Amino acid sequence: MTSHAGHHLTYLSQADVVACGVTASALEEAIRQVFLRRAEGGVWSHPKVVIGAGGRNCFRGKGAAMDQPAYGAFKWFGYFPGNGSAGLPDFMPMIILNEATTGRPLAIMDGIWISAIRTALISLIAARIMARPDARTIGFLACGAQAHSHLDAFSAALPLTTVVAYSRRLETAEAFAAHARAKGLDARAVSDPRAAIAGSDIIVSSIPHGSATAGQLDANWVEPGTFVASVDLGFGWRRDSLSAFDRTVTDDHEQSTVGPKGTLNYDGPFAAELCDLVAGRQPGRAHAAERNALIFSGTGIADLASAILVYETALAKGIGTTLPL
Repeated sequence: MTSHAGHHLTYLSQADVVACGVTASALEEAIRQVFLRRAEGGVWSHPKVVIGAGGRNCFRGKGAAMDQPAYGAFKWFGYFPGNGSAGLPDFMPMIILNEATTGRPLAIMDGIWISAIRTALISLIAARIMARPDARTIGFLACGAQAHSHLDAFSAALPLTTVVAYSRRLETAEAFAAHARAKGLDARAVSDPRAAIAGSDIIVSSIPHGSATAGQLDANWVEPGTFVASVDLGFGWRRDSLSAFDRTVTDDHEQSTVGPKGTLNYDGPFAAELCDLVAGRQPGRAHAAERNALIFSGTGIADLASAILVYETALAKGIGTTLPL
């Protein structure tokens, strides 16, 4: 770990974070290592904090700390789903990073790039363990920012050949399919979600909670042997159908089950946490025909791993603005 200046902190803008040039493969390994350390008992987290701000607007926060290396991080953002009409994103996260020996703040960084890629890499880490080794076709249910991040991560890491894309607006799915074809994949857009599910070995659902198509997918449509990454916290699916999966895993059991109905649109049970799979304590798949799923809410430990790697890379490259404490 790089030593830190005594009475300053580093500010990293979105451009700074991108300029660090952290690769997806390096970040995947960093996140995998933090999941492994969690399994060993050296990482601590807390369920996300949600503060209402009127209507569907709210503020959210999530964080984690670890002992080796000794850091803590907290991500804070407002979720304002009406921002599109003002030309703004629904959320604009920031991450604060501290060292975990005195608690001193080290950095404040933009969290947009981290939030997009770290979610896809959580899914990818699960897919490496839970998907069939011969998986070649991936179906996307919704084609927004998370779908694009997942396509980039999965196509670079797995031997995929075919993409099937569904979106509420067919033109959105067609644009997504064109993007996939530019990566050398066979790709087509469909107007029926069942057509994206049928024949897919891996499915990524990222349907926005509260959208017109939320809660309309049926897990019984998923074919034997398929792995589903439910980036939408399960809200794209009918709640009563999710028991059709043979094995369901989450990233953070406490966060996923906190509250009377939990954070997720899923009643349980969970076969394991993702850290158990990474550590080899639980299998990701029992047989080739198993239908399994990762239904997750995005644990703060992935933000922690990402912030550490970005910060240490920025220090090494001299990127960022130094601010007095």
